[in-house]
Amino acid sequence: MLDTADRGRPERRSALIAHKPRRLNIDIAALSEVRLPDEGSLQELGAGYTLYWSGRPASERKLSGVGFMIKTSIASKMENLPTGHSDCFISMRLPLRRQQHVPSLSVYSPTLLAEPAEKDKFYTDLRNLLQKTPADDKVIILGDFNARVGRDSEAWQGVLGKHGVGSCNDSGCLLLEFCAEQQLSITNTIFQQKDSRKTTWMHPRSKHWHLTDYVLVHQKDHSDVLHTRVMPSAECHNDHRLVRCKLRLHFKPKPKKYAGPPKKKLDIPSLQCDAVKANFQADLQCRLEDIIDPTDSSPETLWDQLKTAIGKSSIAVLGFASKRNKDWFDENNEEIQALLSRKRVAHQAHLAQPSCPVKKSAFRLICSMLQCKLREIQNEWWNRFAQRTQLCADNGDYKGFYKALKAGYGPRHMVQSPMRSANGKKLHTDNTLILNRWSEHFQELFSAERTVQEAAILQIPHLPVKVKLDEPPTIAESLKAIQQLKSGKAAGTDRIPPET
Repeated sequence: MLDTADRGRPERRSALIAHKPRRLNIDIAALSEVRLPDEGSLQELGAGYTLYWSGRPASERKLSGVGFMIKTSIASKMENLPTGHSDCFISMRLPLRRQQHVPSLSVYSPTLLAEPAEKDKFYTDLRNLLQKTPADDKVIILGDFNARVGRDSEAWQGVLGKHGVGSCNDSGCLLLEFCAEQQLSITNTIFQQKDSRKTTWMHPRSKHWHLTDYVLVHQKDHSDVLHTRVMPSAECHNDHRLVRCKLRLHFKPKPKKYAGPPKKKLDIPSLQCDAVKANFQADLQCRLEDIIDPTDSSPETLWDQLKTAIGKSSIAVLGFASKRNKDWFDENNEEIQALLSRKRVAHQAHLAQPSCPVKKSAFRLICSMLQCKLREIQNEWWNRFAQRTQLCADNGDYKGFYKALKAGYGPRHMVQSPMRSANGKKLHTDNTLILNRWSEHFQELFSAERTVQEAAILQIPHLPVKVKLDEPPTIAESLKAIQQLKSGKAAGTDRIPPET
């Protein structure tokens, strides 16, 4: 997913994948074989999605791994963050109306050649996770099960639909038995459509397509499933096709809290330009001259007029600063999207005529060109970044230096840290439980009764009272205080930056 030197995939794969569900209007995407260490989250601001993953420890080889790619607008409504259980399971609980929830699991099952004990452990762990969910919740299980379930719908009524694909193998029998036990239905086999809209993985030797990626729901929730199909056009640089399932779900709206008007930052760095500085001074001077009878007003009124004049001049001349903390992918997003559009056209042409060698060669050529172009864009961006950062360091501009470093690190990678309970026996991974534990900790810390001896208080030396400090400040003291303000600091409640 992230930029690493030991893989032959395109750069910033997380950003490339995030643009796929956005184009197809997918709210939540379950990912398999993420191959990222530990647990964490990554927000792709350009695409508007947040990636949550659960993988193996960083000390082990990066295999398997599961995750969710969720629209940031939906992730903000979630009561708790997705919880990683292992490199094969990650779960989340989406709030619905009428006090219902949707526990969703992204899974990755052992392959067909795995040991039977490993497969049994997978389904045992999955069974334990389902037992923890309330009976009224609408369970959704998504992922790569590495199993073929076949088309024997009569033998597996309620589990398998009438539109299955191929034959059943040993892993498929395990999946069917599990679904029958838990009263789950395989939605991929419910709808009548072409095999190309059902198969998800092509065997590397036989070149035959099979169905191995599934969306499972409770049989009682069939009416919530509108359609499940494969999206062949969503090519994500792997050997699996994207499965899209449309569900009729109504998310619980997040309580609205009015926090006042949105706070925007003024474009203060533009004051370094002499022309902008002169325009700002002229505009402010004109506004100050419009103040009526300054000598006949109270200090509070004069201050309100001055504050209003400075604020209006700042907005009129300086304007607001745009978010510029973009990495190399977001900064060249338009050029990259143009390349991805060309690749998508070539891929669709190849899907229309898969046996045509010309279309196949053209698709491979555009894939290779995309990978080379991404590396070229990245190298050019890093060269400019190094020159800009070095210039800030040479000029002593430490604010610009650290701002450049922040942009160089790219999207923020957040690690979800669990917390132990008060007795230390239970590990909390739920966000609500973690917040409650912090509240409990600080209540114990600050609400404890402390005994202070009066003799100790009397031993504290009493300094003389400086009455002068209680006097109103003079004009000279006010000017000196303003001149000593440091640039680049946040504004106060008046929202007037020190530079203005």
